Amino acid sequence: MTIATETFARRLNEERQQAGLSQAALATRITDMIGRSIDPSAVARAEKHERAIRLDEAVAIADVLQVPLASMLRDRDAIDDEVGELRRDLSLYSYRMHQAEEAVQQAQDAVSATRRRIAELEASRSE
Repeated sequence: MTIATETFARRLNEERQQAGLSQAALATRITDMIGRSIDPSAVARAEKHERAIRLDEAVAIADVLQVPLASMLRDRDAIDDEVGELRRDLSLYSYRMHQAEEAVQQAQDAVSATRRRIAELEASRSE
């Protein structure tokens, strides 16, 4: 079997357990979604890398488990690493946005002060 198949099988087991579903309950929900019978033993064999998953089954599994299909093809460690990277990026972007907001406020204050000074000078000129 391919790495993707092995990863899907591992993630299937992890996500099913996390969702609190038995293999039989998952099989029933998949059957309801795809309109053909999936036996609980088929789920068990898929989790053990003994049975390939059809595309319609994979989509139904991801839907039942409420996870993106793409995440079923990635190890949790890889997902956790990407989440960590994204959180670091978010922190950096938030910091940059805060700096930009401060710069905007300073520019607005400078514009207001300059307008006031112009108004003062024009008023003193007409006296």
